[in-house]
Amino acid sequence: MASFLFVALSCLLTWITIRFLRSNRDQVLATGRLLPEQELTIRESGELVLLLETPRLGSDYRNFEFEVVEQATGEKTEMKYSYARAQGAVYGVTTMRVPLGRMIAQRAGPYLVRVAGLQIGKDYSGSRVLFSRPYLGRMVLQILGIVVCAIGMLLSLLAALWQVLPLQRDQSSATSAASPSAGVPGRTIDLEAWKRQRQQKQEQQSPK
Repeated sequence: MASFLFVALSCLLTWITIRFLRSNRDQVLATGRLLPEQELTIRESGELVLLLETPRLGSDYRNFEFEVVEQATGEKTEMKYSYARAQGAVYGVTTMRVPLGRMIAQRAGPYLVRVAGLQIGKDYSGSRVLFSRPYLGRMVLQILGIVVCAIGMLLSLLAALWQVLPLQRDQSSATSAASPSAGVPGRTIDLEAWKRQRQQKQEQQSPK
């Protein structure tokens, strides 16, 4: 039973991990370099999160102000850094993705993105602007699923070992009981010598 549970949880863990990586890749609907002004084409309508991918040690993004303009209607949405909102940042090895705000894209199509606060002459080639579907709730559930599967695999492995070890001890005990004791021949020799000594004493004590 424990072995079957271990295999089932390992398969489930693999599936959740693949879904986690695929969802992280597919959730991005548009991306571009960090420039003072550029046009990005958003593939789908609906609620979107504006993210800034930046080096983990960077802090300039806290002073940036973003304006997103829908080209078809001219509707504007302004966003900037917020400490509370930034708690949903996603961290990589060398970069992080900081959420800057949410907007509703009424339709797919081109959007103009303006950024204020960039320093003249500074290299921002390591930063990108991204439009993503909301991801925080999905990521929390998938990470919890990965943790639960990993803990379940560990517990099932321990249960399987617990079932195997008593069986090995029983087999070892049975083998020891079936094998002759190493001290038996020695005790047999002592008994024979004792008998001979007793017989000799009886012969010496008997009248001639």
